[in-house]
Amino acid sequence: MGRMGSTTSVRAREMHRVLVRWQHSGLTLREFGQQRGIPLSTLTWWRRVFRVAGEEEVNGEPAENAVVFTEVPQPANVPRTPSVLEIVLHSGHVVRVPAGADTDTLQRVLQALQTTC
Repeated sequence: MGRMGSTTSVRAREMHRVLVRWQHSGLTLREFGQQRGIPLSTLTWWRRVFRVAGEEEVNGEPAENAVVFTEVPQPANVPRTPSVLEIVLHSGHVVRVPAGADTDTLQRVLQALQTTC
């Protein structure tokens, strides 16, 4: 099978983190996507990209080089700014909107990204 897509791009790394969150959520892929506004087709595509990249199973057993999703906890001494909204654009750009963000500024940023991408 030909190469499906890069697993090292910015978008791929972000989708890897999303899939890790899904695995830890206890939800079906459909439920997880619906709660976060991510199309099921997008989640299914990226799950397949990572499976193919890692040759997930060989004869029913996990392959030696299988892709394993693992959430790495953030060190306690790193300050965190809670995001209330994360927007993933078709271009692959990810916009994280912190609590209290100015809506006019956010709208201008999104418009600028849509016209340049």
